[in-house]
Amino acid sequence: MPNYFTASTISELICFAIAAACLITDKSLMWRIMVMYLFVTCVAELIGVYVAGSKQSVNNYWVYNIFLIFESGFTHLMFAFLLNRYINSKPIIIIGFAIFSLIYIYELIDNRAHQLYGFNMNSYKVMSVLFVVYSLYYYYLLLKDDNYIDLKYSAEFWWVAGVLIFYFTDISCTVFYRHLARVRLWNGRHLTHYIISVLNILLYGCWSYSFICRKWLTTTSRA
Repeated sequence: MPNYFTASTISELICFAIAAACLITDKSLMWRIMVMYLFVTCVAELIGVYVAGSKQSVNNYWVYNIFLIFESGFTHLMFAFLLNRYINSKPIIIIGFAIFSLIYIYELIDNRAHQLYGFNMNSYKVMSVLFVVYSLYYYYLLLKDDNYIDLKYSAEFWWVAGVLIFYFTDISCTVFYRHLARVRLWNGRHLTHYIISVLNILLYGCWSYSFICRKWLTTTSRA
């Protein structure tokens, strides 16, 4: 039987539960959509585990290729929402998503033509670089903002922090994947397996805390 409960899936499910509790009645549509996105994330992850089978020997890349559209689409929308507080973010986001879409379509056609059905890795790399750039640009605009913001309780700050930590480190792991993949630990697992698990925990941990901050701020503003 496939192992549905891993560090990654458990962190995703917990994050989804916290998002549902904190954001379902949020005044902002974008934050409410976050709940639906995390639901899709959990479903995609569980389907991926199911398709791979108990021995993880079945190709499940097509599941994650489909999810990649949701991942890129939602995160681009979220960054458009966050950056729009400081600038007109539409040109940047539209150009970024267009670049990702063109590479995704080309790579998808190329994979099907060669009957490889592999993961759209180049699309993922470009998407990751875009998200890192958006994150750094957001922090640059945040530093220039004259308004005082208590970062300990800033939902936006912690949401972007999770994205930056995850995608920046993941890009580094992808670059050195061939070297990291050779490292096996005492239990036979590759080192990359644990790195990805830790990254998922950090991402969903930061997001969960951002949702709690968002709920606390919303509650305070209504008082």
